[in-house]
Amino acid sequence: MTNADHASLSGDETLDLPEFDAPPSAPLPLAQRWLAEARERGVREPLSMTLATASADGVVSARTVDVKRIDDRGLVFGSSTESPKGRQLGENPHAALQVYWRETMQQLRFEGRIETLTDGESDALFADRSPKSRAATAVAHQSVPFAGASTLAELIEEADALLDRFGDDVPRPSGWVAYRVVPEAVEFWHGSRDRMHRRLRYVAVGDGWRAERLQP
Repeated sequence: MTNADHASLSGDETLDLPEFDAPPSAPLPLAQRWLAEARERGVREPLSMTLATASADGVVSARTVDVKRIDDRGLVFGSSTESPKGRQLGENPHAALQVYWRETMQQLRFEGRIETLTDGESDALFADRSPKSRAATAVAHQSVPFAGASTLAELIEEADALLDRFGDDVPRPSGWVAYRVVPEAVEFWHGSRDRMHRRLRYVAVGDGWRAERLQP
């Protein structure tokens, strides 16, 4: 094997990950542990994930989103219900999330159904964003083309006006909500330069989980 054969794998393949030999009973506590350890190891943006959604007729789209947390029920993020992903989630409430941590050669994959969280939970998630981020979200119609001669500079002026009016308390737009991906399948992956990757998949079965080790 030449160096070019494994140039795409440049992280730490020596991690001690006993879960591949003795899988715990449930995946979400393990995912939370992987996330905590990734932060300790200096992984940059460990919750910057690719979100895949599909329309009612099966047209798939993917984009990067900022997942806010992994909790005991799933993965939480926010978005406009009027954005392309928001419309797809309304038509087809299923999604997949994937993240790859280059520094540690680890990958996490989640597939499951979508829950729309309550107004109170959406308010709390929105309030956790920076004031500038809240103002930008409030004035922009995500993914809608600019009309006529409208410019980004004009949107920035509108956002600044909101900040002048509300300060740090820019209210959440009614169309911006918090979502949770409730996993029905989770995969843990740790890469190896010889391509003998370690893979562990969990599949929801009734009230529990079935763990299975996968070939590379």
